Amino acid sequence: MEGEGTDSASLAEKVTEVQTVTGGNKPLHRFLRGQPKYIGIALLFFGCNEMMMGLALMKETVSNSSSLYTPFWQAALFIICGSLSIHTHSYPSKKLVTVCFSMYIVTILGGLFALVHRIVCFSLFSRHIWYDFYYHHVEPAYPRYAQLLSAEAVLFATTVCVIVLLISLSWFAKASLRSSHTQVIVRQHLTVIDSDRE
Repeated sequence: MEGEGTDSASLAEKVTEVQTVTGGNKPLHRFLRGQPKYIGIALLFFGCNEMMMGLALMKETVSNSSSLYTPFWQAALFIICGSLSIHTHSYPSKKLVTVCFSMYIVTILGGLFALVHRIVCFSLFSRHIWYDFYYHHVEPAYPRYAQLLSAEAVLFATTVCVIVLLISLSWFAKASLRSSHTQVIVRQHLTVIDSDRE
């Protein structure tokens, strides 16, 4: 009995498990190729610009884009997207890229709504300018409406720029999320050690 025990004890089995992770964080570098940090800084500037112009437009009695508080919620979306982009560039992960991608889509939809609303404001300003200046010759009204029209045009142009930037970032985020499926391969190595040889 003891001899059998020593014989069975002379052979020891050692199993080593090796986990290999493929497709982990490497595809997230596709998102970093879009330079989200620098685009995020630009989004912060656009958000601050939208906020400051919105404060000036709030004082106007004429109907403009601030009647629906468009500059304020759009500025909040720009600032949130910019902050998320900067943070994701520093600490990339699949969850952060997913949050960024969803915020980009929401901001693009909000930007499209703002563009439509500002086109309506352009038509109102043009009608006021045409009616007051050309029919009633009210000259003081022309500079006021011209200033409102130029302010809305600046906000319209910045919104178009932000939408283009967010579409490009969304493409990079989608490309990185599509190929970032984590796969774990477990390989077992069976090693037999003979104690007599030792």
